[in-house]
Amino acid sequence: MNKNKKPINKATLVLSIVAGLITLVLIASIFVQFRTVNESKELDIEGMRDDELRTQIASYKSKYEETMEQYNANQNTINEYETAINENKETTELLDQEIEQAKTLLGLTNVKGSGVVVTLTDTDEALYTYIADDLILLLNELKYAGAEAISINDNRIINLADIVTLNDGLIILYGDVRLTSPYVVKAIGDPTYLMSTLSIKNSGYIDQMKANGMSIEVKQENNIEIGAYTRELDNRYLKEAE
Repeated sequence: MNKNKKPINKATLVLSIVAGLITLVLIASIFVQFRTVNESKELDIEGMRDDELRTQIASYKSKYEETMEQYNANQNTINEYETAINENKETTELLDQEIEQAKTLLGLTNVKGSGVVVTLTDTDEALYTYIADDLILLLNELKYAGAEAISINDNRIINLADIVTLNDGLIILYGDVRLTSPYVVKAIGDPTYLMSTLSIKNSGYIDQMKANGMSIEVKQENNIEIGAYTRELDNRYLKEAE
C-alpha cells in the first residue's frame, strides 16, 4: 500500500459521483429523444398532405430544439460541478500547504538546510562554565539573525522553551531534559548572516564567550538536519479572545 497517497476528500468524491449521474441521465434522455425522431422516419411521409407534412416537420423541429435545450442545460450543470470539484481540490491543496507551513513554523516537522553549528564546551581551563543564561543569549542572537529552526543537543527549540540552571549548576530544558557539555546548538538560516551576527567584534557572542575564557566553536554547514518537536504542546491557559 502506498503510504504517501492522500485520502480522497469526501466532498470531491460526492461531487464526482453527482456529476457522473447527471452525465448518465443526460445521455439516456438524449438517446430517447433522438430514437423517437428516428422512429418517426418510418411513417409514410409521401402519403401525407402538404399541411400534415409541414405540421410533422414543425413537430420534429420542436422536439429537436427541446432536446438541444435540455442538452445545453445539463452540460452547463456538468460544467458547474466540474468547476466546483476543481475549486474544492485547489482549496484542499491550499489548506494542506498552509497547515504544513504552520506546523513547520511551530517546529512540528523535521527540517534541513544551511546554517551554523555552535559547539560550547566546558573545560578545566575556562574561568566559568556555561549556564542557562549563556544558552538563552545564544538562542536570542540566532533568532535575531533570522534562524528559522534551532536545536540544542538535538532537542528542538520552540517559542515555549524554558532553560534554567539549577543550584548544582545543572542546565534543564523543558523542565525535565538534562543538558550537559558539550552543548551543540544547530541553527538553520542564512549562514553568512548568522555567522556575521555572532562574530561582531568585541560585542558579538563569540568574542563575549572567549573574553571569559570559554571554549566556543562555530562552523557553517550546508546540510544541517533538525528534528521535529515531539513533546505535547501545553496551552492550558490560552483562551480565544471574544
